Amino acid sequence: MARFYPLFSSSKGNSAYIGNEDSGILIDAGVSCKRLADALSERGIPMSAVRGVFITHIHSDHIAGLKTLTKKYRIPVYAQRVNLEILSSEDKIAVGTELFCMEDGAAAAGDYAVEHFETLHDVPASCGYKVTCPDGKVAVTCTDLGKVTDTVRENLVSADMVLLESNYDVKMLRSGSYPYQLKQRIASSVGHLSNDDCAVQLKDLAASGVCRFVLGHLSQENNTPAVCEQSALSALSGLVRGRDYTLDVAPPCGFSKAVIF
Repeated sequence: MARFYPLFSSSKGNSAYIGNEDSGILIDAGVSCKRLADALSERGIPMSAVRGVFITHIHSDHIAGLKTLTKKYRIPVYAQRVNLEILSSEDKIAVGTELFCMEDGAAAAGDYAVEHFETLHDVPASCGYKVTCPDGKVAVTCTDLGKVTDTVRENLVSADMVLLESNYDVKMLRSGSYPYQLKQRIASSVGHLSNDDCAVQLKDLAASGVCRFVLGHLSQENNTPAVCEQSALSALSGLVRGRDYTLDVAPPCGFSKAVIF
């Protein structure tokens, strides 16, 4: 049975594991290799279980540990072509690492089939991932996007479990200490997804039959877990939590329990 662990989830570092103690994949490696290895070990997962690391985009909070991870453990890296080129040219991946381009089609990492879908973010290329597990269940991870496009929505509705960004509270961002230009960037269509926009998607996903939700990539300046959770609960008010759906909010260093889907 596959499980989902949001190991790290914030602007200071992101990584999630999908799988079990025998086999699985990492989505991003945005903290040090040691912290990643320790986080997996705490959950009973050896680094030898990781069949590949899938990079969503090249911001440092998603790739900070990638060079050491690939050097020490020789884990294959999967990403969009332009991101592989940038990572290689900027010495962010160990020499000799196996590289796989996601534009070449669905990737097989161990017993996990992984497809990518493009997202809107202020980088050369950015994507979310749709992961089909050995038992046929599907997990979709989607953070760092300013807008939910039709392509994103099509992938979300096919999932048994969704990790979706709920980055900021609109009022907190507007009244916060960030410079005006940064506020504009975050709230733009190539920035991040607000609690309100996330909540709209949750309501639509629940209506389509998706019932496992994890909210991630919360801003530590412009959001709180309580505010984020309440926004989601309000959108899902016609349903019963724990019966009709499950909802978890990933803290910066994740939680020790697994999300079963």
